[in-house]
Amino acid sequence: MLNHPLLDQLNSSIGDLVPGESVEFSGEWTNSSRQAYKSEAQIGTGSGPFVEVVDFRWRGALTSAKPFSGIAFLLTADNLYWAKAPEVSLTLPVDVSLHAYAGYTAEGATLTAGLGGAFLPGAPVAGSADLAGSCALGPNILITGRVTCLARTSSADFFVLLIPRGLLKMGRKRLWRLREDVAASLPPGIRELLVYRRTGFIPNQLP
Repeated sequence: MLNHPLLDQLNSSIGDLVPGESVEFSGEWTNSSRQAYKSEAQIGTGSGPFVEVVDFRWRGALTSAKPFSGIAFLLTADNLYWAKAPEVSLTLPVDVSLHAYAGYTAEGATLTAGLGGAFLPGAPVAGSADLAGSCALGPNILITGRVTCLARTSSADFFVLLIPRGLLKMGRKRLWRLREDVAASLPPGIRELLVYRRTGFIPNQLP
Protein backbone atom coordinates (compact mmCIF):
# COMPACT_ATOMS: atom_id res chain seq x y z
CA MET A 1 0.00 0.00 0.00
CA LEU A 2 1.24 3.49 -0.95
CA ASN A 3 -1.04 5.51 1.38
CA HIS A 4 -3.13 6.93 -1.47
CA PRO A 5 -5.75 5.21 -3.68
CA LEU A 6 -4.52 6.85 -6.91
CA LEU A 7 -0.96 5.62 -6.33
CA ASP A 8 -2.21 2.12 -5.51
CA GLN A 9 -4.41 2.09 -8.63
CA LEU A 10 -1.55 3.39 -10.76
CA ASN A 11 0.76 0.66 -9.49
CA SER A 12 -1.74 -2.14 -10.04
CA SER A 13 -2.96 -0.98 -13.46
CA ILE A 14 0.34 -0.16 -15.18
CA GLY A 15 2.67 -2.70 -13.60
CA ASP A 16 1.87 -5.49 -16.10
CA LEU A 17 2.13 -3.13 -19.10
CA VAL A 18 5.62 -1.77 -18.44
CA PRO A 19 8.78 -3.88 -18.81
CA GLY A 20 10.61 -3.99 -15.48
CA GLU A 21 13.97 -2.36 -16.09
CA SER A 22 16.43 -1.61 -13.26
CA VAL A 23 17.26 2.03 -12.47
CA GLU A 24 20.02 3.00 -10.06
CA PHE A 25 19.37 5.69 -7.44
CA SER A 26 22.39 7.46 -5.89
CA GLY A 27 23.46 10.82 -4.49
CA GLU A 28 24.49 12.61 -1.31
CA TRP A 29 23.43 15.24 1.22
CA THR A 30 25.00 18.69 1.41
CA ASN A 31 24.15 21.57 3.71
CA SER A 32 24.60 25.33 3.60
CA SER A 33 23.18 28.51 5.10
CA ARG A 34 21.97 31.76 3.55
CA GLN A 35 20.32 35.06 4.40
CA ALA A 36 16.63 35.47 3.57
CA TYR A 37 13.97 38.14 4.02
CA LYS A 38 12.05 37.92 7.26
CA SER A 39 8.69 38.49 5.52
CA GLU A 40 7.26 38.25 2.00
CA ALA A 41 6.56 42.00 2.01
CA GLN A 42 10.34 42.61 1.75
CA ILE A 43 10.81 40.63 -1.48
CA GLY A 44 12.61 42.74 -4.09
CA THR A 45 13.43 45.59 -1.70
CA GLY A 46 16.99 44.58 -0.85
CA SER A 47 16.34 45.79 2.70
CA GLY A 48 16.34 43.90 6.01
CA PRO A 49 15.62 42.59 8.49
CA PHE A 50 17.07 39.25 7.40
CA VAL A 51 17.05 35.79 8.95
CA GLU A 52 19.44 32.89 8.49
CA VAL A 53 18.07 29.82 6.72
CA VAL A 54 19.73 26.40 6.61
CA ASP A 55 19.35 24.22 3.53
CA PHE A 56 19.88 20.47 3.56
CA ARG A 57 19.93 19.24 -0.04
CA TRP A 58 20.11 15.71 -1.38
CA ARG A 59 21.35 15.88 -4.93
CA GLY A 60 21.55 12.73 -6.97
CA ALA A 61 20.28 10.94 -10.02
CA LEU A 62 18.35 8.01 -11.39
CA THR A 63 20.43 6.16 -13.99
CA SER A 64 19.57 3.32 -16.36
CA ALA A 65 21.12 1.51 -19.31
CA LYS A 66 18.08 2.46 -21.42
CA PRO A 67 16.39 5.88 -21.85
CA PHE A 68 13.42 6.59 -19.60
CA SER A 69 11.35 9.39 -18.14
CA GLY A 70 9.01 9.64 -15.21
CA ILE A 71 6.39 11.38 -13.18
CA ALA A 72 6.96 12.72 -9.65
CA PHE A 73 4.37 12.78 -6.87
CA LEU A 74 4.25 14.62 -3.55
CA LEU A 75 1.77 13.29 -1.00
CA THR A 76 0.87 15.67 1.83
CA ALA A 77 -1.86 15.61 4.46
CA ASP A 78 -4.16 17.57 2.15
CA ASN A 79 -3.24 16.82 -1.48
CA LEU A 80 -1.46 14.56 -3.93
CA TYR A 81 0.56 16.67 -6.42
CA TRP A 82 2.25 15.42 -9.58
CA ALA A 83 4.55 16.69 -12.33
CA LYS A 84 6.06 14.96 -15.36
CA ALA A 85 9.80 15.19 -15.99
CA PRO A 86 10.34 17.25 -19.19
CA GLU A 87 12.99 14.98 -20.66
CA VAL A 88 13.78 11.41 -21.67
CA SER A 89 17.32 10.35 -20.85
CA LEU A 90 19.64 7.69 -19.48
CA THR A 91 19.94 9.86 -16.35
CA LEU A 92 17.39 12.04 -14.56
CA PRO A 93 18.53 14.34 -11.74
CA VAL A 94 16.73 14.08 -8.40
CA ASP A 95 16.53 16.90 -5.85
CA VAL A 96 15.25 16.61 -2.28
CA SER A 97 15.64 19.62 0.03
CA LEU A 98 14.74 20.56 3.57
CA HIS A 99 14.79 24.24 4.53
CA ALA A 100 14.44 25.70 8.03
CA TYR A 101 15.38 28.76 10.05
CA ALA A 102 18.81 28.35 11.61
CA GLY A 103 18.52 27.35 15.24
CA TYR A 104 14.89 26.25 14.80
CA THR A 105 15.31 23.07 12.80
CA ALA A 106 13.51 21.06 15.50
CA GLU A 107 10.38 23.21 15.17
CA GLY A 108 9.57 22.75 11.49
CA ALA A 109 10.93 22.73 7.95
CA THR A 110 9.84 22.84 4.32
CA LEU A 111 10.32 19.86 2.02
CA THR A 112 10.81 20.40 -1.72
CA ALA A 113 11.46 17.72 -4.34
CA GLY A 114 11.99 17.44 -8.08
CA LEU A 115 12.64 14.95 -10.86
CA GLY A 116 14.43 15.76 -14.10
CA GLY A 117 13.74 19.49 -13.85
CA ALA A 118 10.09 19.13 -12.79
CA PHE A 119 9.50 20.48 -9.28
CA LEU A 120 6.63 19.94 -6.88
CA PRO A 121 5.22 22.46 -4.37
CA GLY A 122 6.96 22.87 -1.03
CA ALA A 123 5.35 21.08 1.90
CA PRO A 124 5.65 21.86 5.63
CA VAL A 125 7.07 18.96 7.62
CA ALA A 126 7.95 18.36 11.25
CA GLY A 127 11.43 19.53 12.17
CA SER A 128 14.28 17.69 13.84
CA ALA A 129 17.61 18.55 15.38
CA ASP A 130 18.97 16.14 12.75
CA LEU A 131 17.09 17.58 9.79
CA ALA A 132 18.58 15.33 7.10
CA GLY A 133 18.03 12.32 9.35
CA SER A 134 14.30 13.08 9.49
CA CYS A 135 14.02 12.26 5.77
CA ALA A 136 14.32 8.59 4.83
CA LEU A 137 15.52 8.03 1.27
CA GLY A 138 14.37 5.27 -1.05
CA PRO A 139 16.05 2.10 -2.33
CA ASN A 140 19.27 2.01 -4.36
CA ILE A 141 17.53 0.18 -7.21
CA LEU A 142 14.13 1.08 -8.67
CA ILE A 143 12.10 -0.82 -11.25
CA THR A 144 10.33 0.90 -14.13
CA GLY A 145 6.56 0.65 -14.01
CA ARG A 146 6.43 0.63 -10.19
CA VAL A 147 5.53 3.60 -7.99
CA THR A 148 8.41 3.96 -5.52
CA CYS A 149 8.92 6.27 -2.54
CA LEU A 150 12.20 8.18 -2.89
CA ALA A 151 11.90 10.34 0.24
CA ARG A 152 9.66 9.88 3.28
CA THR A 153 9.10 12.27 6.18
CA SER A 154 6.61 12.32 9.03
CA SER A 155 4.06 14.34 7.04
CA ALA A 156 5.00 14.33 3.32
CA ASP A 157 6.27 11.67 0.91
CA PHE A 158 7.97 11.95 -2.49
CA PHE A 159 7.21 9.19 -5.03
CA VAL A 160 8.23 8.54 -8.64
CA LEU A 161 6.97 6.33 -11.44
CA LEU A 162 9.54 5.64 -14.18
CA ILE A 163 8.60 4.57 -17.71
CA PRO A 164 10.93 3.32 -20.49
CA ARG A 165 11.32 5.48 -23.61
CA GLY A 166 9.78 2.83 -25.85
CA LEU A 167 6.33 3.34 -24.29
CA LEU A 168 6.35 7.14 -24.58
CA LYS A 169 5.68 9.73 -27.24
CA MET A 170 7.16 13.21 -26.89
CA GLY A 171 4.79 16.03 -27.79
CA ARG A 172 5.01 19.78 -27.96
CA LYS A 173 6.83 21.73 -25.26
CA ARG A 174 8.65 18.61 -24.02
CA LEU A 175 5.48 16.97 -22.71
CA TRP A 176 5.58 13.17 -22.91
CA ARG A 177 2.58 10.90 -22.95
CA LEU A 178 2.04 7.20 -22.72
CA ARG A 179 1.46 5.63 -26.14
CA GLU A 180 -2.25 5.27 -26.96
CA ASP A 181 -2.01 1.52 -27.58
CA VAL A 182 -0.48 1.04 -24.13
CA ALA A 183 -2.90 3.43 -22.38
CA ALA A 184 -6.06 2.03 -24.00
CA SER A 185 -6.64 -0.59 -21.30
CA LEU A 186 -6.02 1.73 -18.34
CA PRO A 187 -8.79 3.14 -16.12
CA PRO A 188 -9.96 6.59 -17.34
CA GLY A 189 -8.37 8.59 -14.51
CA ILE A 190 -5.01 6.86 -14.90
CA ARG A 191 -5.13 7.23 -18.68
CA GLU A 192 -5.81 10.98 -18.39
CA LEU A 193 -2.89 11.39 -16.00
CA LEU A 194 -0.39 9.55 -18.20
CA VAL A 195 -1.59 10.73 -21.61
CA TYR A 196 -2.86 14.30 -21.25
CA ARG A 197 -1.63 15.99 -18.09
CA ARG A 198 1.71 17.68 -17.30
CA THR A 199 1.04 18.69 -13.69
CA GLY A 200 -1.88 18.62 -11.31
CA PHE A 201 -3.18 17.68 -7.90
CA ILE A 202 -6.19 16.07 -6.26
CA PRO A 203 -7.44 16.65 -2.70
CA ASN A 204 -7.09 13.71 -0.35
CA GLN A 205 -10.61 14.33 0.94
CA LEU A 206 -13.03 15.01 -1.90
CA PRO A 207 -16.14 17.05 -0.96
